[in-house]
Amino acid sequence: MKILFITHHYLTGNSGGAFASRAYINAFAEIADEMTLLYPVRDGQNLFDGINPKIKTVPVAYNIPKWRKLIHSITGRVHRYYDAANEFLTERKADIVVFDTCVVTFKLIKRFNARGYKAIVIHHNYQYEYFRDNSRGPLKWITLFWCRKYEGEAVREADINLTLTSQDVELLANNYNNGNKSNFKVLGTFEYCRKPLKPITDVANQNRFVITGSLSSMQTYVSLESWIRDYYPLLKSVFPESTLTVAGKNPSAGLVNLCQSQGIRIIASPPNMDDILCEADYYICPTSLGGGLKLRIMDGLQWGLPVVTHAVSARGYDAFKDAGCLFAYSNKEEFADALRRLKTMAFDKKKVQTLYNSIFSFDAGVERLKSIL
Repeated sequence: MKILFITHHYLTGNSGGAFASRAYINAFAEIADEMTLLYPVRDGQNLFDGINPKIKTVPVAYNIPKWRKLIHSITGRVHRYYDAANEFLTERKADIVVFDTCVVTFKLIKRFNARGYKAIVIHHNYQYEYFRDNSRGPLKWITLFWCRKYEGEAVREADINLTLTSQDVELLANNYNNGNKSNFKVLGTFEYCRKPLKPITDVANQNRFVITGSLSSMQTYVSLESWIRDYYPLLKSVFPESTLTVAGKNPSAGLVNLCQSQGIRIIASPPNMDDILCEADYYICPTSLGGGLKLRIMDGLQWGLPVVTHAVSARGYDAFKDAGCLFAYSNKEEFADALRRLKTMAFDKKKVQTLYNSIFSFDAGVERLKSIL
């Protein structure tokens, strides 16, 4: 089986999109006989450590003036691959084309179908919901206009639509396919390589809570600022002796000041998140905007931490809810109730970690992909 994989995400860095894309690239390579990867490149960045060596890599730059990029955004030229894909359209060189996000399908997926390719689209979320909650300024409505077009085309034209969560299946099928889910499968996400388990040690619970994530992301800081004002007092009332650490990339001065005024420890752009997570007892994800699967919750689960999260961020973690180590809330009363339940329960971190490994390890992800294909 020969695979052409086209990704929208820059593959360096620690963003959720890059993390998931690295995993999908290596998983498809694991089952392919041959694989070619078209990927974006800028500012001297290249690929990531640990990419499967069988992959033929084709970097695609987008070195045009900002004014031309603006015109492209307005007129619906939403990705860089129109010219780079021509080689594979002129002469069919693969059996399957995998589009990593619906963005890169636009005005390509029908052309690949016509050439006899089987088309797979990986949806990292319900893209319209993501842009609605994370975009701002005058270009927001143009972005949403084109998103409706390319996301709908991707859903309808794909042989298989892969999603991270069952909730995304519902949203995508209902919004673009008249509720028809026949060409959808839930793949979830997973590690991008085989990794040893985190070294958990048995220590006394000290009621140490932690929140992590990209603190410059709109969906993160808007959610977090309101959570600190409205929900943090509830945490202190149920766990009066608790401490809270917030850690992540590029927090604003306003967020830093807000945390410090509430006695919350904030760590800006830590070089290693593991040093913070290994000292925590509980994990909180207050993000109430956006969609898809919030990969930051995996930070806590791989260290065996029980999780309290807003219902929006609980998508894709059903197994952990069923196992009683993840608690979802959608209002203050449910949050306080989750904390009270948390306080009365004993948790085995190693059991939480074992469940994490059974779902989110690289091998678990490859097996799910094999069964789908």
